[in-house]
Amino acid sequence: MAFNIAPVSTLQKNELYFHLYLHHTYGGSNPNQTLIVDPKLPTKFGRTVVNDWPVYDGNGTDKTIVARAQGVHIQAAMSLRRWENYFSIVFEDDRFKGSSLQVMGPVVEQGEWAIVGGTGQFRMAQGIIFKKVLEAKADGNILELDIHAFYYGGQPWTLGV
Repeated sequence: MAFNIAPVSTLQKNELYFHLYLHHTYGGSNPNQTLIVDPKLPTKFGRTVVNDWPVYDGNGTDKTIVARAQGVHIQAAMSLRRWENYFSIVFEDDRFKGSSLQVMGPVVEQGEWAIVGGTGQFRMAQGIIFKKVLEAKADGNILELDIHAFYYGGQPWTLGV
């Protein structure tokens, strides 16, 4: 069995700030989420929805998709209507393509999601996403995301070398 051990001082810690816009469309002719489990309980406990929400670099007509928020949200409380999100923000733009942020937290109009990991350029990310509904529409909404995280950059690690 081969393995490498490196002193922590060789890791380069970086900080990132992004200001992005997530489009959450649950209705209409082109939704970007779908119900996959519906136990039909009165409180909707256990309902599970899979999502592939586009994330844009702006909110104007010239906006560009830079990432996708791909994962699930689950009705996770029996006594009240409370949803939890678990997803990856997978970057598609040229600069960060293939990198991701792993995110989790409650579904609320204004609040926070935790960044609990990352891959690629954002490996081992930890941070927070402050989110708020920027625009509520009949078939969904647009969320404004302020992303702040710390991550380790530098050369990729290798095992068994």
